[in-house]
Amino acid sequence: MSQTKSTLNLVVAACKSRGIGKNGQLPWRIRKDMDFFKKITMETKDPDKKNVVIMGRKTWFSIPEKFRPLPKRINIVLSREMKEAPPGVYIARSFDEAITMVNKDLSDKVESIYIIGGSSIYKAAMDSDYNIRIFLTKILADYDCDTFLPQFDENLYKIIENYEGVPTGTQTEKDIDFIFEVYEKKVNQMCEFDIMAAMCSNRGIGMNNKLPWPCIAKDYEYYTQKCSPTIKGKYTVVIKGRMTWESTKGLERTHPGYLNVIISHSKRDQLESDEYVNKVTDNLDTALIYANTLKQEGKCERVWVEAGVDPDIQEDNGLQFQFKVFTRTE
Repeated sequence: MSQTKSTLNLVVAACKSRGIGKNGQLPWRIRKDMDFFKKITMETKDPDKKNVVIMGRKTWFSIPEKFRPLPKRINIVLSREMKEAPPGVYIARSFDEAITMVNKDLSDKVESIYIIGGSSIYKAAMDSDYNIRIFLTKILADYDCDTFLPQFDENLYKIIENYEGVPTGTQTEKDIDFIFEVYEKKVNQMCEFDIMAAMCSNRGIGMNNKLPWPCIAKDYEYYTQKCSPTIKGKYTVVIKGRMTWESTKGLERTHPGYLNVIISHSKRDQLESDEYVNKVTDNLDTALIYANTLKQEGKCERVWVEAGVDPDIQEDNGLQFQFKVFTRTE
């Protein structure tokens, strides 16, 4: 069975000023670093699988031709200019397309994903909703560079001491001092969320993409009150399916305190152009990863997947109903 790869591994060497390249080449030549790169990107626990290395077009051409494609690894090159894929190489037109390719077409063949440059590809990975692990070779000197490693919020990352297979302590080669460091940012830790739903006595919740009962003002008010953020400057992430979103109207759609995340495999362009849609994802897991990232960044107070309690029987528009809360415990 295929399994979505949830961690992106970035492998990069950078000097003190975060420089990573000059004129498309490394400003330094460190054999230990090259050996580490080869080892970390090539080794797999499953002998029937390979790791994938994702790189930009400039990084591809910076590799000596005799070493292209990188052996014993699946090579994906991001380029809108390359018309044909070189032998043994996959071409993707965007970072998202490359990740989709790995998680769908190549999933059964791939063990881990490694991002190997350049700067814009590193940034796309860092800005994504995936767990990030950075294998950083930190050169303890400054070099003249024209390409740099993007800044990353070190408050969101933690350094991993004594990571298996990573050399420790200061290394020296050709009078160049350097250290190997590993950073991790986890975004898919358990994300707490609440579920909001209205249903009738036979558990029905809809008919022809609409609520089958007349509008219940108290239900609408209850929904709005429960979902609204209580902390100034923070938001509520509201996760819905496409059809539920299309039936959503009024303040429930336009509330300034909501960040609407829509799960859909179709009409993505239409949804992404909707000014009230903040994110479109393929599945609930990705939606929750996005929500948890916002939580860690301090932007999100709560997450609702469209009940919380009022034991009394309510009545509105000739209908009787109750508000109930259900909690699942381990």
